[in-house]
Amino acid sequence: MANIEVSFSNFYESVLSTGGLPQSVESCVVENAPTYDGTNLIPTPFYLVVDPDNATAREVIKVTAANGTSFTTVVRDIEGRYGTPEDASSAPNHNADVVIRMAVVGEMFEDVHDRVDVLPTASSTTTFTNKSISGSTNTLTNLPASEVDINGATDGTAIEVDGETDLLLVYDADAGVVKKVYSNQVGGGGASLSSASGFFMLNG
Repeated sequence: MANIEVSFSNFYESVLSTGGLPQSVESCVVENAPTYDGTNLIPTPFYLVVDPDNATAREVIKVTAANGTSFTTVVRDIEGRYGTPEDASSAPNHNADVVIRMAVVGEMFEDVHDRVDVLPTASSTTTFTNKSISGSTNTLTNLPASEVDINGATDGTAIEVDGETDLLLVYDADAGVVKKVYSNQVGGGGASLSSASGFFMLNG
């Protein structure tokens, strides 16, 4: 169906008011509006079934705009049971006092599946506020150095660097990548490793 979040109302049932829901019409009025708790109205969109107990006339509709008991925008015949899906011109004619009910319909689950399908997976690349996370390559891009923080890390004061075992993260500008290297591997291009007050930095 669509990647949308629909609303639900437990045990909702009402009837069409005067005027019913004629063929080709895409709005209607009901006696009672669907709510969360009997008082607070649920937001659109939501699915309803008109004349649900009539096998030859039941129709699944989607209400996309409403004002209380007035459903101002109704998408007709979601299933395409009576013609082309969402075509009001071939939808059934429903008279006043016909039951309208929120029942379990397949479109509810299809929308949930569509929303799940677009979620990040282990092999997808997803962007969050211009930050790209790739599960397939385990990389994080578009993250400014000023925003880098490692939770639980302590200040680098009073550290004695062991060149054979201690590791540093270094940005290789030529390759455009961050590399993990031993401290004694840092060099080249006139670079040297120096320390000041316990902090180590690259000088080049």
